[in-house]
Amino acid sequence: MSSAVMHSGKWRIKPSGKLPIFLRFMINSAFNKEDTGKVEIKTVLCNRTFLNHMMYWEASEYNSFEKEVIDHLKANDGWFERYCQRELEECENLYKKGLELKKINWKEKDNSELKESLADILNKYRSLVGAWYAQYPLDEYFENAIEKNLAEYIPSSDSVFRNLVLTFTDPEKATEVSQERIALLEIAKDFFEKMEDLDGLSAEARNIIDDHLDKYAYINRGLATSRPYSFEDIINRLKEIKKQVDAGERLEDMAYSASEDKVEADYKTALDKIKPKPDFLEIIRKAKHHSYLRNRRVEAFFNADFGASFLYSEIARRSDFNPDEIMEITDEEMFGALEGKSLPDAEEMARRHSNYAMIVRNSKTQLITDPEEIKKMEKDYFVDVVKSEELKGKVACSGGVIRGRAKICLDKKDIPKVNKGDILVAQFTTPDFVVAMEKAAAIIADQGGLSSHAAIVSRELGVPCVMDTKNGTRIIHDNDLVEVDAKTGVIKIIERATS
Repeated sequence: MSSAVMHSGKWRIKPSGKLPIFLRFMINSAFNKEDTGKVEIKTVLCNRTFLNHMMYWEASEYNSFEKEVIDHLKANDGWFERYCQRELEECENLYKKGLELKKINWKEKDNSELKESLADILNKYRSLVGAWYAQYPLDEYFENAIEKNLAEYIPSSDSVFRNLVLTFTDPEKATEVSQERIALLEIAKDFFEKMEDLDGLSAEARNIIDDHLDKYAYINRGLATSRPYSFEDIINRLKEIKKQVDAGERLEDMAYSASEDKVEADYKTALDKIKPKPDFLEIIRKAKHHSYLRNRRVEAFFNADFGASFLYSEIARRSDFNPDEIMEITDEEMFGALEGKSLPDAEEMARRHSNYAMIVRNSKTQLITDPEEIKKMEKDYFVDVVKSEELKGKVACSGGVIRGRAKICLDKKDIPKVNKGDILVAQFTTPDFVVAMEKAAAIIADQGGLSSHAAIVSRELGVPCVMDTKNGTRIIHDNDLVEVDAKTGVIKIIERATS
């Protein structure tokens, strides 16, 4: 069985991008009996270590958690339905909270009101995060169950086998990321027909983009890893679409690839092809439901974080602190700022930006920024990487054989490196990676199940994707010439970049 959370000796490990310190503290504290108990999970992942973009758990602890989740599915005891219902309700509440937060004039609030709002949003985050890691064993279970059942209908060697697996794990409803893509293509069609000058738009056109940003700007915010979509971002994306049109692509085809109509048509065709028995059909429906939940939960978090960003900025302003660094402080430090306490000085912030580690025990986090302490930790926590010129992953979006220069993106700040025709190589993707995914000729991801963001969005964009490579970001280097076989999942390094 493969899993996004890999096995490595006594550890279970997972690639974990450079989330802001503030949100990592929140996530770490969410794994407690109270919050995980809300979704009837008894095994609490309250101990972990974060170091060099990797999260480590004791294998025995994580294995117990994974087994508990999968045992519920095997028993078909109703847990999955209750889990999904609660999580979707929490998603919508958190999403709406984000909409409320961005409308508040925080300058009119006193510190006690800011403190109360900060505590409220953190509690809402924790309530949803407590069940977050259940998505990984769920992904694993559904992928394996679908492959096993599908093999009773058609051979796994059949050329359409993998595409059917992908179709059966598409979200049951359109994600907001795909809706944004379609809306942008509709704007492009309107602007191109009216021959709008993208470098000198009419007042009407500018208003259209402003309306688009009001609804969708949050998508690019990520989990505080970047800024929301700006007016300039939308213009640049429209220019990229114009280049595609000028090269012979049709806007209608681009929109259809990201549409709910395509998902429904593919699903109907797949069902007609194999005519699954009721028990298999039920597994497929659950997989699609989970896929939607997983992606909707990310959208809810991003929208809430965007709304809360105005609160965080106000705290930074009152503390005479750089607003661009406010998310690199701990939750305790942020509350302290509202009580008149000093925030970290420039020297400490420089250490945090350079590198940091975290030791979490019983849901309490110790932040480590001393380089010497981090070096000591590296003796116990590390990932063995075998040098290789070839690696293998799972196909998340089928295609042919693609060659291009690799661009390693461990952090949102790396995204501007990706140009049209490059191969995007990441640990995983989130909605703020879309601007790079739209340019990429192919996508390679260290981790991800078939309902992960990389898998779903690559299919919506029609960009070939190979995921679950485990160590792609460590074996492949920036600007290596790589070849991606999006039928077999084999990735070859054709030529190493010169240093």
